[in-house]
Amino acid sequence: MSDDELLHLSPTEVVAHVRRLEARIAELEAELARRGGPPKTPQNSSTPPSKGFKRERHPDEGAKRGPPFGHLGTSRRRATPDWVVLCQPSHCEACGQDLAAAPQERVGVSQVVELPPVQPVVLEAWRYAAVCPGCGATTTAVYPAGFEPTRVFGPHLEALWTYLHERHHVSYARLAAMGRDLWRLGVSQGALANALRRVATRLQPQAERIREQVRASPVVGSDETSARVNGRTHWQWVFQTPTASYHLIVPRRHGAVVQDFLGDARPETWVSDLWKPQLGAAAERHQICLAHQLRELQYVVDREQSAWARDCQALFRRAIHRAHQRDQGALRGAAYGAAVRKVEADCAALLATPVAGAEASRLWVRFREHRDSLFVFLYDAAVPPTNNASEQALRLSVVHRKVTGGFRSGWGAEAHAICTTVVDTARKCGDDLLATLQAALGPPAALPPGLPILSPGR
Repeated sequence: MSDDELLHLSPTEVVAHVRRLEARIAELEAELARRGGPPKTPQNSSTPPSKGFKRERHPDEGAKRGPPFGHLGTSRRRATPDWVVLCQPSHCEACGQDLAAAPQERVGVSQVVELPPVQPVVLEAWRYAAVCPGCGATTTAVYPAGFEPTRVFGPHLEALWTYLHERHHVSYARLAAMGRDLWRLGVSQGALANALRRVATRLQPQAERIREQVRASPVVGSDETSARVNGRTHWQWVFQTPTASYHLIVPRRHGAVVQDFLGDARPETWVSDLWKPQLGAAAERHQICLAHQLRELQYVVDREQSAWARDCQALFRRAIHRAHQRDQGALRGAAYGAAVRKVEADCAALLATPVAGAEASRLWVRFREHRDSLFVFLYDAAVPPTNNASEQALRLSVVHRKVTGGFRSGWGAEAHAICTTVVDTARKCGDDLLATLQAALGPPAALPPGLPILSPGR
């Protein structure tokens, strides 16, 4: 009903209309209660985004697609050319006069980036032995780096396979097809699996160093997600800092995993969700993820229309905003101290009196129990208010699990954890991922100078 139609209703008609709306609201509330309350979505629970509602876009919908408003566009910068093609006129278009001796001026530049033909090169080292004519001793030459007898493929090729399989989730079957279609390289899936196993063995010492680096950090974030190994449910754990991530796949989800990782280390702060094994980590203090709490508070708002839950949401968001202002230098000194005291006072007021509603009461009890773990990040700039970094560190492994269906063997899961540890740490440090893998696998075989490009018919 439009505004004009409502304005022309008589008082009796307005009352009747309101009664109809009240009846409809009561009907909907009864249906909602029958279903057990509002559904849990990614916005009000830990339901993954993949299970959330996705609106169907109408073909004729005129919504603007592309970058958001205010996005500054960029253009590709010209690079230093490796090869220049001179486009010079040879004859006059009007009269046909020879222009070879005429002065010419450059009036335009067109640059393209191209990929040269990539084809595998088979290198073979011949090892010789010689008998000394003086003493009769036999001296045998050693193979140069990159020609070890146990090596079948070069480190650059093995690093590329590992990068594509672990970082971009290309299966063994598709890797074999890529080798055949792109490089005319015949390789079996078994050979690819063995190559990945060798790479993981080479990377394991580096992964152990990353583990020690994370253990020694004063602030450690952690999370876990399910993994499928040989048809059984395992758990992939991540222990991470802003500069390193250590991944581990084990058949357990209990606190012994955290204890085994930490050993005798005792971080200053442990950042995690409220999973009990995470809370049992031997740390001086804990920061629970406020992003999880904001979503659960939203469910309370949806189900019970709780004003207390809305106030808690506003408080948590304000606390996070104060931390951002501190990090940006917009709030400091006495002003920041006053803002923190205001957050603490408002929190104490919200938790001082029990609240109505079953869901609201559950969170009220939770926040009182973990009161000291709510705002650690306000006192230590190295502590984040959420556990988002740990969830992001596991995101690619979740994609890998969904694409590949899981691991067929225990060593495959271990290899994935080792490779992900090294690659994710390199990403955080801003290092080139492929170069990191190549460096860990040792120097490649030296290519002879002037090696000709192989013909396509090879």
